[in-house]
Amino acid sequence: MRTSQTLGYMGLIPFIAILYVSVNNMGLPLDAKQVFIAYSAIILSFVAGTLWQTSEERKHDRRKIVSNIFCLFAFLSLLVNQHLGLMILVVNYILLFLYESKLAKLNQGHDRNTAYMTMRLRLTSIIVLLHGYAYYLW
Repeated sequence: MRTSQTLGYMGLIPFIAILYVSVNNMGLPLDAKQVFIAYSAIILSFVAGTLWQTSEERKHDRRKIVSNIFCLFAFLSLLVNQHLGLMILVVNYILLFLYESKLAKLNQGHDRNTAYMTMRLRLTSIIVLLHGYAYYLW
């Protein structure tokens, strides 16, 4: 779990750095706002991908479909204006966390689930706050 936590929290660094760059016009050749949204869409898709199970059992088909729906919304966030993109991402981060929480409750008694969901709550909260801050600043 330690590696997952380290990687999870390190994943916040690009959010913070790109948000900083987007607000402090640093003359970069890329649109930092669009980079922020693109990074966020990639992270949302990555986290949604964790819903897939290695098992090919039919009971996991719903998770795969839900995962793909989140990925499609992440892609949609790249195609709309920046403020709408931020809103789409925030809503989907929250919905993904709620869906994962529901799955974790079905697997109660697993210490890993408790530690993982605590980390996910913290990360999701920080990401939502950073998106809200970006919306306000942009």
